[in-house]
Amino acid sequence: MKFCFLDTETKSETDIGLGNDLYTRDAACLIVTYAYSIKSATGAWHDLPTQIWEPWCEPAIPKDLQDLIDDPEVIFVAHNAVFDRFILLRALGIRIPIHRWMCTRAMAYSAGLPGSLETLGIVLGLPEDQQKLIDDKKLIDTFCVPQGTGRFIEPGDAPNEWQRFRLYAIRDTDALREIFKRLPTCNYTGLNLRLWHLDQLINERGFQFDAKLAQAAVTFLSSAKVTSDANVKSLTDSEVHAATQRNRLLRYLQEKLNINIESLRAAEVRDWLEHDDLDPIVRLLLEQRLEAAKSSGSKYTRGLRMLGPGDRMRNTIQFNGAGRTGRHSGRGFQPHNMARPVLTVRRETGRIELSPVKATYIDDVILPGIYSGAALCNPLVFGGPNEACALALRHVITAAPGNELVVADFRNIESVITAWISDQADELAAFADAFANPKDKTKDVYRIQWSQFFGTPVLEVNDTERQGGKVSKLAFGFGGGVGALVTMAAGYQMDLAPLADIILPRATAEQKAKAYKAWRRAFLLGEDYELEPKVYQACDILKQIYRATNDKIDQMRHDVDTAIKEAIRAPNQKVFNVARCKIWSTGAFLIIELPNGDRLLYAQPKIWIEEQPNPEGEKPWITETVTYVTARGRSWRRERAWSGLFIENVVQSIANRVLRAAMLRVHEDTLTVPAVAAYLNTLPPEARTAICLHVHDEIALDVPVGSYSKERLMEVACRPEPWMAGLPMAADGWINFRYGKR
Repeated sequence: MKFCFLDTETKSETDIGLGNDLYTRDAACLIVTYAYSIKSATGAWHDLPTQIWEPWCEPAIPKDLQDLIDDPEVIFVAHNAVFDRFILLRALGIRIPIHRWMCTRAMAYSAGLPGSLETLGIVLGLPEDQQKLIDDKKLIDTFCVPQGTGRFIEPGDAPNEWQRFRLYAIRDTDALREIFKRLPTCNYTGLNLRLWHLDQLINERGFQFDAKLAQAAVTFLSSAKVTSDANVKSLTDSEVHAATQRNRLLRYLQEKLNINIESLRAAEVRDWLEHDDLDPIVRLLLEQRLEAAKSSGSKYTRGLRMLGPGDRMRNTIQFNGAGRTGRHSGRGFQPHNMARPVLTVRRETGRIELSPVKATYIDDVILPGIYSGAALCNPLVFGGPNEACALALRHVITAAPGNELVVADFRNIESVITAWISDQADELAAFADAFANPKDKTKDVYRIQWSQFFGTPVLEVNDTERQGGKVSKLAFGFGGGVGALVTMAAGYQMDLAPLADIILPRATAEQKAKAYKAWRRAFLLGEDYELEPKVYQACDILKQIYRATNDKIDQMRHDVDTAIKEAIRAPNQKVFNVARCKIWSTGAFLIIELPNGDRLLYAQPKIWIEEQPNPEGEKPWITETVTYVTARGRSWRRERAWSGLFIENVVQSIANRVLRAAMLRVHEDTLTVPAVAAYLNTLPPEARTAICLHVHDEIALDVPVGSYSKERLMEVACRPEPWMAGLPMAADGWINFRYGKR
């Protein structure tokens, strides 16, 4: 195989923080370093020395580089390849097809390794003389960033520093080549490499961004903040100037108004607002705080700043950005990080709940309120401007003019996979039945879950309660207990406090005794998550019920724990078949091979044996905890793990592989539709895909109106691959001009 390892050094008046799209459109290329290598069939490498080209003074492409560009068998490798691809294209006019590129950052993320070149060099054990020159990184500020005068320092202005900068650039490419040779390739070949190529097309296609709505939201929020700040200042006699001043407001409530409130976390504020006898001033202050905490103004502002040509937002998805599971993460505007659309409503009982909101309500009620500046006065919107704008955030994503968004969202995918890998047959049958009868609420597994827990007739389970069924199924399905439920509930904005009055009266004496013992131990260890004792015990009873009725899923957490620990104790000796996966250790890595053949890699696994004092004075507890080294930003650190985390990783990884396979099928299928293909041919080659966005388990197409049906999208997305045998799959679909949870 032939490889060209390549890196560029650039300058631009545009801040790199605004993203690759805007930066590369305005950048000039100062240096290109490149190195040619051949890898033989036996795995031996033949490397030529790294070369340097300085386009600022030598505009003509060097012949050896041109020969590499012209040779279709040469694969170009870069770190964060999207940047170098578009520097070559936009600054130098060099177009190299996407299928001839690979990215070492994507490779590193695929193996659960750090994304920065300098950290990778250390982690992979590069000799010091081959690692990136970190000390000379400051030269980027010298030559690549405009100085205080607004002009750039030219190479002739600082010849000594420029010579060092040239060496810095060469060393980068040297390090890049050595890192490529050492990176695991198991998750960056075949289908996964094709998916990365598709990912690059999707990022360049981007999505349409409603700048008018975003600007209206920014203006609306700015005006509302002035009003809110004035109200808070008046209510507190100028001691607190804004509801966003959390610590100062908390101190004022505690010391001046004698309110025994421990924090201003949203759940606690909502609890206080349920009190009928609350002082009006306290109520107003708490409502202002609850509202201010939902501000989404920074996302709108950032979106406007990063908006590219044609009002499209590009490069918002990071391939494998969520780590070894393969899931993508968001960049810039971060479409993967938008809050679930819920509306704060007050029930007749006085209780405040977070109720799921349909996209049609947002389109018909919230958006007009933002444009008119009237959402604050709308009695349907309890929270006011901040809540209204948070709800509208997804809806700033639209189809291109003349197009529509066609979206498919895999249904219950994580819960289904959990049942599938554990062979929980009754659960799989329930999901299959629900998928075959999508309009029958009595078949909805999450409604059934809530009904089983709380005794509510299935047809009387509302959308909020259904969400609670989903939260508990996910939390307990991953082997978690009360802590997992607390974490999951926070993510889904579910209030656990009412559970005590619902669960405890229905619990058996044995369940209550176990729950009390669990709470007492947690309380003595300081691990009760500051829950009221009865609430903690109610959560523990839910866990008991779930494990008793899902015996195979419960057994899976024990089997996974045993397999992982035995594999670590005896590396290279045995492969364990658990949860439809293969588990073994090489010593350097704990490896979990997924049903499709991809691998989860956990570096430097160890078992940490710890003696914990028993808070009740009995015999100390001996615990065995698995630890491994993992990437956290630019750092590389050791962390603890447990069976539930490994199960969650496996489930999310399989869900991601389902999505990946679906995306490739959908992409290829849309190209066979004449109207879609004709439209895509009007776009640059780097953006020719109908997929404009994917978020978690959802695929969104931006295609001409009427050209591709939601039924076709759902059918193509749900076609099973051979390794998915026995996995029930279904998707919900919708078509609209605006994006949103529909």
